[in-house]
Amino acid sequence: MNLALSGRVALVTGGTKGIGRAIAQALAEEGARVAVTARGAQALGEAAQQLSAWNVLAVAADAIDQTAVDSAVARVVEVHGGLDILVNNVGGAGKFAGFRDLQDSDWRSAFDLNVLSMVHFVRAAEPYLRKSKCGRVINISSISGVQPGAFNPHYTVTKAATINLTQCLAKHFAVDRVLVNVVCPGPVHSDSWDANVARLAVERGIPVAEARLQVEREEAGKIPLGRVGEGEDIAGMVAFLASEKAGWATGSCFHVNGGKLSTI
Repeated sequence: MNLALSGRVALVTGGTKGIGRAIAQALAEEGARVAVTARGAQALGEAAQQLSAWNVLAVAADAIDQTAVDSAVARVVEVHGGLDILVNNVGGAGKFAGFRDLQDSDWRSAFDLNVLSMVHFVRAAEPYLRKSKCGRVINISSISGVQPGAFNPHYTVTKAATINLTQCLAKHFAVDRVLVNVVCPGPVHSDSWDANVARLAVERGIPVAEARLQVEREEAGKIPLGRVGEGEDIAGMVAFLASEKAGWATGSCFHVNGGKLSTI
């Protein structure tokens, strides 16, 4: 794919693992100068090594701390001279639980991680995105934001909020032609996937390897294309949205889920 991203500066939050790392690599392969953020020094080091062929910049940042986010964005701009593409990927469920097992703190933590993290990075990046001739904000949400199940309501509610926030930001940035869109992945192999497998192994009283096979069969059976997704499946859509080929798309929600979403 030739998406003509050469020279553009991209920042991928939560970019050291899973979907985030796949996005960082896809953008770098298309020629973008890429930076990734995460909290953990070890994860940042591993990501920098794995993406060393593209000289990806790894910057420590706690996404729920506005001061830390401001510093991270400033570092990216210092190194690369600007910022054109912001991919808000950081997020997660935190606690895996049903409605009755969730405390107020679980709801607040989910909102901080999944919604306020986006607010923090957009605030910090806004002046640079408005100066860019090809500004993009691409938010990563979830199929559960539009089709929630019976589990993790604290997470699904915040993912619905990120879709709404995307539409608000699209209007906010329209005057400067900064395009804002959201991608909603279906089930994808990731750290969260592994954590859920481990939880179900305990719950079902079976080895993790057996639980992994069971969950894989169960989830693949719900997907018309017959398989669970990979980070690369999401990264391709993000790279497209970062390009001029998606130059008339803003405020839109793009579903990548192998056909699992059962509504239009």
